[in-house]
Amino acid sequence: MSLETLKSLITSLIALLVMLQAFGMAQARGYVRCLPVGRQRLYRFHRGGGLAVLIASAGVALACVWGEGYVLYTPRVWLHAMMGAAGMAVLLIKVITTHRFRRYLRYNAFLGVLGGGLLLGTFITSALWYWLVEAA
Repeated sequence: MSLETLKSLITSLIALLVMLQAFGMAQARGYVRCLPVGRQRLYRFHRGGGLAVLIASAGVALACVWGEGYVLYTPRVWLHAMMGAAGMAVLLIKVITTHRFRRYLRYNAFLGVLGGGLLLGTFITSALWYWLVEAA
């Protein structure tokens, strides 16, 4: 299995987890009612899933930086790199805000949507591109 295939597979799993995170928090806040799961369990899932997203994203980012080397990239790859770095930074700020600066918790929903959107954009410009264009 090539490095590109492995990164695309892990990034696809990260994208799925990001979407599950968003759906779970929407249900925990009462926006949707689909699963017979309690609010506290959804909050625990959100915290654990968010940590998994950050760790897996950092691993993929390190594989991208060290595994690919330096070459001149296309604008799609630059956009991918910028969205990935910004998404991870926003989610890290969200975690720090949640644990250390509780008076700013009112911004957590915005930070979560922004960070998740950036990571989904990263998925579209990398793994989805790989599955549709490169691997075909």
